[in-house]
This record gives sequence, C-alpha cells and structure tokens, in this order.
Amino acid sequence: MKTMSPVRLALLAGILGLSGLLAACGTSTATSAAPAPHSISGGLAQGGGSMDYANADKSVIGSAGPANHPATDAVLTAQGNQKVIQDASLGIRIKSGSFWDSYNQAVTIAARFNGYLVSSQVGDATASETDAGTVVVAVPASSYSDALAAIRQLGTPTQLQVTSQDVSGEYVDLQSRLKNQQAQQAILLDLMRRAQNIPDSIAVQNQLSTVTGQIEQIEGRIRFLDQRTTFSTITVHFFTVAAAPVQASLWDRSGLRQSFATAGQTFVAVIGGMLVVTGFVLPFILLLLLAFGVWRLLPVSLRPVLRRPTSS
Repeated sequence: MKTMSPVRLALLAGILGLSGLLAACGTSTATSAAPAPHSISGGLAQGGGSMDYANADKSVIGSAGPANHPATDAVLTAQGNQKVIQDASLGIRIKSGSFWDSYNQAVTIAARFNGYLVSSQVGDATASETDAGTVVVAVPASSYSDALAAIRQLGTPTQLQVTSQDVSGEYVDLQSRLKNQQAQQAILLDLMRRAQNIPDSIAVQNQLSTVTGQIEQIEGRIRFLDQRTTFSTITVHFFTVAAAPVQASLWDRSGLRQSFATAGQTFVAVIGGMLVVTGFVLPFILLLLLAFGVWRLLPVSLRPVLRRPTSS
C-alpha cells in the first residue's frame, strides 16, 4: 500500500473542505430563496438589464396560492385559532315607558363582558316619549353567547338572526401575500441602493410605491379581520306594541246605545228642571200650609171672615 505524502494529504483535505463549504452555501441560498422566488433579468448595476416585476410578483403569489389553504386552515382549526366573524341581530318587545331602562341595561351587559357600545339610534328630538330604538354593542368573541343570552332577558324576544362567517382562508391568504410583498419590497429597496442612474432609480421607486401601497392595504384588511373576529357585534331593536283599538260592538254600531244615552240625558234634564221648580215653589207652599194650620187652630169666633163684596 502506497502512502500519500503529507503535502498531497493536506491538499486533498483542503479540496474536500472547500467543496463541502461551497455545497453548504448553495443549499442555504436555495433554502432561503425558496419562500419568495423572484424572476430578475440583468441588473441595474450593469446599466442595460431590466426587471420583470409583473412576472416576478405573479410567481411569488402563485407559490402560496389556494392549494396551501386547506392544510393551513386545518392547522388553524386544530390550534383553536380559527378566524370566525359572529354577528347577531334581535328584536325585543318591551313595556311602554321602559325604553331607557332597557337601553342602559344593554350597555351595562356589554361592559360586564368587557365589551363596549358601538352605536345607537333612538327616536327623534320632537318625540314626547321614546318607545323604540336600536342599540349596537360589541363583546369579546369568547363571551358572545353569554352576552347574547343576557340581552335576550331584557324583554320578549320576537326575532333573532345569527350569522357566522369563517374568514380563516382569507386570513391565511393575506398573511402569505403580506410576506411575499414584504420580500419584494426588500428586494426593491436593495435595488434602489444599487441603482447607478436616475432612470433606474425612478423605475424602482415607482414599483416600490405600488408594493408599499399593497402592503398597507393588506395590513389594513388584516387589522379589520382581527378586530371583527376578536369582538362580536349584537344589534338590539327595542320596541313596544300599541294597544289594539277595541272594535265597536253591534249595539254601538246600530246607534241604539247613543239613542238610549240621549234619552237618559233628557230624562235627567227634566228631573233636574222639576227639582229646580220645586225648590223655588216649596217655601211658598210651606208658608201657605203654616197659615192654614194657624187659621184652623183659632176659635171660630176669632177666625177672620172673608166677606164677599156687596154689589151696589
């Protein structure tokens, strides 16, 4: 067996080590570039190249397309992080004059579950009494069912509409798009730093502005979904039912009731007139009766004699 010289052994070891280092660098580069592949032709540093931004953006978005959503949604569901928007709308009949008490109780229930008042619409300024209005409250999604059950106790529920919208797929898609847009933004910022002339700098700046605007839109939508899935809204319509008018009976519709009422009023008026006349004449009658009684008590000789006038 031939033994290798120390010089050759050291040279071979150096070659093997350099090959391993190059292989590791290549693997690391491929792995880091895999989530956000871009298609770039040439470069601004060379002055004659161009960038295919549209194709690059499509390739980035396509790499995280809808094919990945089912698996990601399953992960969200398994982890208990499913994004669901829950809303409820119900009508509650209350007693007349108790609207403001029910209004305050609804707001108090929302506060008890760490919620808040979103909006309200109550009557108008000319109404003498408020018997109807709408209250919208938001409560944490974890307390949504309990808060809804408590609000239903404020009166007689007459209508209930509950809606649930699963936005987990949209949320995952937005997260993927955000990462891709942020990666493209980083590349454009790097190209901006390496730009050697004004036209190239302006071209990159225009693309950078577009990407930045898309990032802001995506982030705004994500914030909206976070808010709507963290808090559920409950819309309550309070109202009262006016008493139904009493339908007139046949007795009333025939007019007999009115006739008898008129006759009764006339009879009472006649009796009243007779009492007035009697009250006026009664003293004179009593005086005449008193005089007649005194005349009867006198002796016959003392009774005044009414003489008849003699005719001449």
